[in-house]
Amino acid sequence: MARYSASEACANFNRVLEIAKTEAVEIHKHGKPSVVVLDAVKYEKLMDYIEDLEDINTVLNYELDPESFGPSIPLEEVERELGLKPLRS
Repeated sequence: MARYSASEACANFNRVLEIAKTEAVEIHKHGKPSVVVLDAVKYEKLMDYIEDLEDINTVLNYELDPESFGPSIPLEEVERELGLKPLRS
């Protein structure tokens, strides 16, 4: 991971953006990490991955203790409350 001080990053902003296309760039302020510049596509993939892990974690927690999630609501009731057409014919 590339590292720049905040002042270096400002002075070399185009270079920081160029580097960020291939690797994360850590920006330091007062000698401490402040932010990370990351390619937008890589950021989206990272966020998708995190969301998938959160979903897996929820499923595993449900499988361990389904009662902790409260009572189930039948799909038909949810559809009726939301004013949706039934998914099943």
